[in-house]
Order: sequence, then C-alpha cells, then structure tokens
Amino acid sequence: MPNAQAILRAVRLPPLVAVAFLLWSGGAVSAAPAGSVVGLSGSCFVESGGQRMPLKMGQPVQVSDTVDVPADGKLKLRMTDGSVVSVAAGTRVTVSAYAVDGGGQRQTGKLTLAQGLLRAVVAPVGQPASFEVDTAVGAAAARGTDLFVEASGGAMQVGVLSGTVSMTSAVTRRSVTIPARWGARLEAGRDPVPARIWSPAEFQAVISRTDVP
Repeated sequence: MPNAQAILRAVRLPPLVAVAFLLWSGGAVSAAPAGSVVGLSGSCFVESGGQRMPLKMGQPVQVSDTVDVPADGKLKLRMTDGSVVSVAAGTRVTVSAYAVDGGGQRQTGKLTLAQGLLRAVVAPVGQPASFEVDTAVGAAAARGTDLFVEASGGAMQVGVLSGTVSMTSAVTRRSVTIPARWGARLEAGRDPVPARIWSPAEFQAVISRTDVP
C-alpha cells in the first residue's frame, strides 16, 4: 500500500489540504519536542507511547513522556524555552504540558512529579507565562526561578534558590509563598507549613543530588 507522501505526489493536493492529510495520516508532521537530554549519568529511561526505552544524549522528550531515573542515574533536560530541569536518582516525572510561542518564549510548562527530586532553573519570559510542578499533594508555581521540588511519602517540599514560588495544597487550596533561600513543606490533605530559611547544608544536599557530572 503506498504511503502518505506517495499519495500526495500522485494526486497533487493543494498545500493546505496536503498538510491536513499528512496530519490525519501521521505520515510526516510530528509535534515539536518539549525538550532534549543535555546531561546523562547512569541508566535513564523514557516511557513514551506505551514503550519504555533507554535515554541517550541529545534525545528529544515530548509532552506526555515520562522520564524514569533509577537509583544509579541522573538526568538533565533543556526545555524548548531554555529552562533546565535536573532530575535526581530515584525520580519519575512526566512532561504534562509545554508550549512556547513563535519566538521560543514559554507560554505554559507543567511537570508532574510522581516521586523523587528535581531542580528547575526556569527561564524568565517577557510575557505572562506559567511553570508548575505538580505532585500528588500539591503544586509549586514559579516564574524565572531556581527551585527544588521533592515528592515522597505523601508529602512534598520546595526549596527556592532565587525568585519566588507559590506552593498550594491540592485538598485545602491554601498556599504559602516561598522567597529566595527559603523552603516549605506540605503534607497530604493539609495546609502548607509556613516557609522558613533553609540552611546552606540543606541547599547543598539537594544541589548534590541533582548535579549531573
């Protein structure tokens, strides 16, 4: 059976009709990636379209993909807006949404952290935009920020190196604002605890876990 490109050559469809046909057939037009792998240590995997595959340097990551970083791995992704996401060992995170405009500036970014720890150095934008990390117990929303988010045992915690983050409970919808050099914790079904100053040792611990050689 001829493929989609061969059919187009044969029937000479008008350009707009041809694009629609290719989208329908899945023959040539694919979605732009959300980011790509720029750092890799140990064994890391991506789950995409029902398949699980090893990740490699330069490999694109799409919206709806889940990256799985086992206990011997670390991973760094550069997103299409220039944001950098570093993933610690023992982490599973899904790219739930990622959209940029024609100039490459982020419009929407959402990661879903099932377990583990990630660091996000969020690229600043000159327009209203969102960057959010969701967990089972709540969400952390940031703009132009360097933050750490950890999810484990029915809780999440956020540490902020620069910028400001709002952490919101999924159940009570109460929020806490976390300024630079501070952190806060959220237990399942509860309000976030008040933010507090994090010690240099606390920041160094999460930096070490997310640093990709």
